Amino acid sequence: MALQGYRAALRTPGVPVVLTIGFLARIPFSTIGILLTLHTVITLQESFFSAGLVVAASTLGIAIASPLRGRLLDRHGLRRAVLPSLLFQPLILAVATLVPYSALVLLALVGGLFAMPVFAIVRTSLSVLVPADQRRTVFSLDSVSTELVFMLGPAAATIAAVALGTTTALLVVAGLIVLAGIGIMLANPPTRSDQIMLPTRLPRALEAAESGMLATGEAHHEARVAQNLTTGQIPVIDERTGRPVHELPAPSVRPHLLTLGGLALLAATLVGSLLITATDLTVVAFLEGDGNTTAIAWVLAIWCAGSAIGGFVYGASARDIGPFTVLLALGVLSLPIAASQSVWMLAVTTFGAGLALAPIITATGEAIARRVPEQVRGEAMGWHGSALTAGAAVGAPLIGVVIDLAGPRVGILVGSALAIALALTGFVLRAWRLRRTRRRLAG
Repeated sequence: MALQGYRAALRTPGVPVVLTIGFLARIPFSTIGILLTLHTVITLQESFFSAGLVVAASTLGIAIASPLRGRLLDRHGLRRAVLPSLLFQPLILAVATLVPYSALVLLALVGGLFAMPVFAIVRTSLSVLVPADQRRTVFSLDSVSTELVFMLGPAAATIAAVALGTTTALLVVAGLIVLAGIGIMLANPPTRSDQIMLPTRLPRALEAAESGMLATGEAHHEARVAQNLTTGQIPVIDERTGRPVHELPAPSVRPHLLTLGGLALLAATLVGSLLITATDLTVVAFLEGDGNTTAIAWVLAIWCAGSAIGGFVYGASARDIGPFTVLLALGVLSLPIAASQSVWMLAVTTFGAGLALAPIITATGEAIARRVPEQVRGEAMGWHGSALTAGAAVGAPLIGVVIDLAGPRVGILVGSALAIALALTGFVLRAWRLRRTRRRLAG
């Protein structure tokens, strides 16, 4: 394991800016779920079940819209993708402070549909700024920074809601979303390889020589298929038409993701997110049942610290560790949580489970980015984000019911079993595909 990869990535022009944008822009979005919950329970005097429906509606909107917003990013550029969120999401949050509960559920759904596609923007931009062999490193840095956001954001939002009221807190978040949108549009990080190629002007003598060379068919062919030497992603000029690639009709993401391998990656993302949610719920249920709710915050902080360390180590590793291997590790490392007999033992076991948390997000994102052409990578990252969101949306009620019926230990065992089963299924499918490919080549 070497740290040179991180130094090289952070020295790449544009990477520190994109990581900083991602960190700052995610802060207001990390607070929306907890603020909607507190607003429903404290201000509107509704039940936690009712609050769960509001958050579920918001989550559903995000899951539906993420691929669509990613496609908008691919086809029309960053600013066109951000503008609807900048105009509507803050307005929806402001209106949400004025309406009764029945209207809040609908507004939460619409607000989710207009959520700013920060995840797709950051991952798409990072994937064109660095070569393919550095994606794991920069994706790991992004995952670690996201962990920090979700450690700080909800805690700060809770303090603000208690001190200032949920209405004021939601209005502050709406203002922060406006600032985030304006900041992203002003920074305008690249989402295509051709956006980071700098035009050059040759000296006149060389320009004349090049003009003569272009008279030959071979040289003309080479000029038309100029490759992006900065990232090695895609040709900026289409070989057949001579037109810039970004001006051609975008290819579909379906042949790359709606296949057995692509669907398996999305399933691994969903189940990994489900297990993360199961761990969160198990910790809360375990400590509430033990009458030690004051320990919830610091145990979850230790869990996030384990995730940050695991993400950093995974990003620095030179070994090719695939997403199903990471999913298996996440499932196995989460099992000891069920055997915890004290708060300190729970803290140790959740730290161990956290070591594979950021890596599963990084590994699945890297595999999906590698699987699709650059022209549809924004939409692919949107599907990845939808799978993460869907895993949390499915995991919360599913594991919640298991915990209610059988206790928190069974809840984490169910989540771990699902992850291990899917990882082993992934290994079997990969071995089957390799055998089939070898037979085809041999025959």
